[in-house]
Amino acid sequence: MYRSIILDSVEHLQLSDSAGTRYHGADQEWYPLSWQRRAGCGPTTASQLLLYNSRRHPEFGIMAVKDKEGMVALMEEVWTYITPGIMGVHLVSHFTKGLERYLADHDIDLAVTSLAIPKQRDARPSFTEVEAFITSRLEASQPVAFLNLGSGGIKNLDPWHWVTVVGLFQVREDTPVMLNIYDAGNSFPIDFSTWYELTGRSSGFVSLA
Repeated sequence: MYRSIILDSVEHLQLSDSAGTRYHGADQEWYPLSWQRRAGCGPTTASQLLLYNSRRHPEFGIMAVKDKEGMVALMEEVWTYITPGIMGVHLVSHFTKGLERYLADHDIDLAVTSLAIPKQRDARPSFTEVEAFITSRLEASQPVAFLNLGSGGIKNLDPWHWVTVVGLFQVREDTPVMLNIYDAGNSFPIDFSTWYELTGRSSGFVSLA
């Protein structure tokens, strides 16, 4: 392996239900209402950032989550701060503003940091800059929320969707940079280099600090 950066204590994102089934993070399908299940990827992903910090830093006083049922309670609370509109949560600013309000209302000593990628290619940060942002957050022991509006032909990455980045790796120097993703209770890699080259829509990344 040429390089590999994995979120420290990534097990803090793992959850189980009453039957003992284990999940790699939460699933928006856990929301009770149909609209929440359809549009809830944003608040679900924000909840995962909070879940990780509640377990790694209990001193912050974030809602304690022991299992799937507890995670649904956190997701329901976060929904009231990051409430999807008719287009879901399709702006990085929609996500960050709601998360900032949640932190402020709960007196949580964390800040929100983000990197937006505009649709216009000549206005985008370079691949190196985007990669550096993700790497810096993972090395700071923080998961990264990833807004993908256009999948760029990456078949295992849903468009118009938020997922959680827990790792970055590259097999060889001449191979694509990959991201390890948690989505819908599953863990899988995506080709980040190809995504960056081919995505035709705006996107972005958000983390806590």
